[in-house]
Amino acid sequence: MSAQLAETPLSVIAAPRPGPRPPLNPYTRPRRILGDPTPLACTVAKTAVEVVLGGGGLDQLTRWITPDIRAALASQGSLARRAGLRLRSPVRILRIRVFRASDVAAETSIVVDDGVHVRAVAARFEDIGGRWQATVLDVG
Repeated sequence: MSAQLAETPLSVIAAPRPGPRPPLNPYTRPRRILGDPTPLACTVAKTAVEVVLGGGGLDQLTRWITPDIRAALASQGSLARRAGLRLRSPVRILRIRVFRASDVAAETSIVVDDGVHVRAVAARFEDIGGRWQATVLDVG
């Protein structure tokens, strides 16, 4: 009996038996990993600073930001326009750093020059519906 076990390969003895597979959900598909969010982060930061300083352009961000961020930016832009703030020069991106927290999230820190002040913009982008969307935005 021991001679018979010695002749049997170990893979046959220790191989786990395949169990039942979980059923496939027809409503979900495997998601692809999104690309680099750097260009979108630059656009969102630049437009957000312009809006905070009384400029326009918030409508072009609607697809790329959450409704909460849109409402906050609209409120801040309205206050800036009532206070008489106007953009003196175009907003420039000086530096951006992107940290991929996971396959579905990226955090960015952006340094922006508005012509008068150099500001910091922090944003978190998440994969929502197969595209990057800003879920957190903080303009300093």
